[in-house]
Amino acid sequence: MAIFANNDKQTIGNSGNTSIIAQGTRIKGDIVSECNLHIDGELEGSIITKNNIVIGKSGNVNGTINAEHLVVSGKLMGNCECSIVEILPQGRIDGEINAKELVIEKTGEFVGHSITHKNNEIRSAFEKNKPHNDISKKVENVVGSK
Repeated sequence: MAIFANNDKQTIGNSGNTSIIAQGTRIKGDIVSECNLHIDGELEGSIITKNNIVIGKSGNVNGTINAEHLVVSGKLMGNCECSIVEILPQGRIDGEINAKELVIEKTGEFVGHSITHKNNEIRSAFEKNKPHNDISKKVENVVGSK
């Protein structure tokens, strides 16, 4: 399935389900999801997904985002940690970006601080919550040796 922004540019091509927050909808709270998310309304809170997020032209997010791929045509006020971040024309991010790849198209705006990583230094929030096998083994060895 492909998601298209209002400017008819294909922004994400990924199979799977997509949740849509429609224009005129306001949500206050955190979202944890395993599907794609398309926001044309307003959201105040954090978003964690291992897939893709599109903030449409009328979309407005005030909070943090952790996703695989973030495409912004609207506004994000907050920090994001993603593999790929794209700011499309008229899109705006105010905050900190941690990404492997950052793309800002003409007339896209970014105000803040960015860190780009060349290797797999970024782990998603899903991965951060999983215990690391090596650490678990070391803790078991220390506890078991007493």
